[in-house]
Amino acid sequence: MGRPRQGSVAPARPAAQRGPEAFARYERARTSIMVGSAVRAARRRAGLSQVELARRAGTSQPSIARLERGLVSPTVVSLDRIARALGAELVIDFEAPRSQPGQPPTPTNHSRLPA
Repeated sequence: MGRPRQGSVAPARPAAQRGPEAFARYERARTSIMVGSAVRAARRRAGLSQVELARRAGTSQPSIARLERGLVSPTVVSLDRIARALGAELVIDFEAPRSQPGQPPTPTNHSRLPA
């Protein structure tokens, strides 16, 4: 087995004693990795290469590769352009934190941005 691909696993959460700056860096990295993974999965489901997605989205293949690896934080406008290039709809949602064991789940309000 090879080693894991860089950017494919969320970074370890920093210890509390490292301070708010370390936690902020962790959160940015975690979010970028999650977005990149979602783009990669959607691209693969659509049966597109990075080159073809880049062409359709009006960007470069290296830009798509950096996004998929979680190395950049794309704007919502960029993500919407990529979603449309994939024939998909960008959905942004806010969910309540998962409930603790023994507590009922918190309902969520799912909404979609206009197309």
